[in-house]
Amino acid sequence: MSMHGVAARILLCALLLLAWLPAQARIDPLKRCTMTLSPGMIDYGQLTRMQGISRPFLPGQGPGLARGPGLIRPSGMALPAHTLFLNLVCPQPINLTMLFHAPSRDPSTFDLGGAGFYTLRVHDVRVDEQPVDIGLVTVPGEPPSTIAELLEWVPEHAWVPMRAGMQVPGSRLSAQIDVQAWVTADLASVRDAQAWEAEGLIDAEDARQFVALGQRAQAMPSACTPRLSPATLDLGTVPRSNLHADFATALAPRTVQLQLNCSGPALLAVKLLDNRAGADAAGWAAGVPDPGRFAITPREGGVAGIYGLSFGAVMADGQLMQVVEGAGERASTWSPHPDGSPLQRFDAQSTVYAFAQPGHAVPAAVDNLSAPIQVDVQLAPASTLEGGDEILLDGSVTIEIVYL
Repeated sequence: MSMHGVAARILLCALLLLAWLPAQARIDPLKRCTMTLSPGMIDYGQLTRMQGISRPFLPGQGPGLARGPGLIRPSGMALPAHTLFLNLVCPQPINLTMLFHAPSRDPSTFDLGGAGFYTLRVHDVRVDEQPVDIGLVTVPGEPPSTIAELLEWVPEHAWVPMRAGMQVPGSRLSAQIDVQAWVTADLASVRDAQAWEAEGLIDAEDARQFVALGQRAQAMPSACTPRLSPATLDLGTVPRSNLHADFATALAPRTVQLQLNCSGPALLAVKLLDNRAGADAAGWAAGVPDPGRFAITPREGGVAGIYGLSFGAVMADGQLMQVVEGAGERASTWSPHPDGSPLQRFDAQSTVYAFAQPGHAVPAAVDNLSAPIQVDVQLAPASTLEGGDEILLDGSVTIEIVYL
């Protein structure tokens, strides 16, 4: 082999080596980091106005909890808490700085899609299988303002693993993140289905990895179905000779049963609408105040009688209930309704009736309710009625559910 041939082969190898080296240098080992969050989506399901317990959020809840700025929480309805598991694995040790990008509600909470807010709490952090503390930082690279084992992750802040006051690098990181959401939206005013969604990104800045945290909830109005049994009350035939000439004639009391069946616990009231006008003109009606008169009318017009309605013993979900009354469909104050007292037409004084626990005057939520309603009929004096062999009398009332 000539020297020229050897030189050519050496030159070729050198060129191949030079061509390989830049390609190897362009491979970024950080791209081989992987980060997972489980679960990545929290579905709170369908919310009802009675789900959860409305109570204020107490700052500093939880043992060993270190708080960031903003110590005050509004009151709201707590949703079930969830714990997420975060894992980051890299081929080589790196700085472990964790950020969270999401819309905030205030300096210490994140927005829950307009329905409320949520908080994040980080704990049980381990780097390369060893437990570490957590440092809260405003700007990555600066010393942490707070160091603890359990830390609230607030908006515009990152956290880093710490040990003995120093930031800890590593190739493996694991952490648990508690998500606590609160609903401040007025579920009682929900009349149609609503859906709320919120999303944020957990950012491992130096690892160039992102994972999404999603949350969603739906609000459904409570649905209740009323039923009267019997739906039609037949008074039969009353001979004219049985009527008093100059004052009202009372018929024997009748009873109908009101049933309310709801898809879930519901705060509700009922209002009574007289479908036959003119009962207030019945000056002959004895012992029944005007707001409690419902009209019985002949086909020819006028008022041929009145009837009053009153609740008997009301049972809800196996418990005896107290009837309470308020003014208007958005009543804010309630008072006990005297047992056996006449129920008032809604058009008279906008009275609605709800159902409370015994000894209380605040409406309670009910699933299933049974209420006997006594019907007391008074027919007009014979002297006020039109002549004829037969007079057809008719009365009609609508009992309407009002959701509180």
